Amino acid sequence: MKSKAAWGLAALAIFASGRMFAEDAKPAAGDKSEASLTKVSDLYPNDMGPAEIDVSAYPKEHRQAYRTFAFKCAACHTIARPINSQFLELTEEELAKAKKEDPELFLDKNITLPDLLIWNRYVKRMMSKAGCPVKKEDGRPIWEFLVYDSKARKTGENGKEFRKMRTKLLQEFKEHHPDGYAKLFAPAK
Repeated sequence: MKSKAAWGLAALAIFASGRMFAEDAKPAAGDKSEASLTKVSDLYPNDMGPAEIDVSAYPKEHRQAYRTFAFKCAACHTIARPINSQFLELTEEELAKAKKEDPELFLDKNITLPDLLIWNRYVKRMMSKAGCPVKKEDGRPIWEFLVYDSKARKTGENGKEFRKMRTKLLQEFKEHHPDGYAKLFAPAK
């Protein structure tokens, strides 16, 4: 039988994830509402960005995976964290093509980080954490959604807007959280 604390955490996770689907739930940059389970000390620039994606034009399987992703992943961190991530998973062929056609993708790994299987590794790492609600059957659809979404929003014409937004997030994070920025982005010695 689950403890009252466990049930309380489950209710909070359900509340937090359900909020992501409300049409009027569009938190402003920097919003640290009660829906977030992320401690301020664990804040990332990504957390300060949009906490939802318009997936209405996405294929049905990705719209469904988005709901699973938002519900499950919000149990441990803000959903804005992966949504605003610099990660961009491309195949070897897509990477080679992007280097020729969109070299700006590769200028700053803090803005966009194109890589092979980056979302695959990230999802597996999250699933291996104790208490992660993402089960084996959820992992693949979530990964496939993240790959699809990152290509849709971070490449082509949409990529320019994403890079602009991501640059602004990093600037705001540096301004409002200089210690956190230094911790995350200090040059390696």
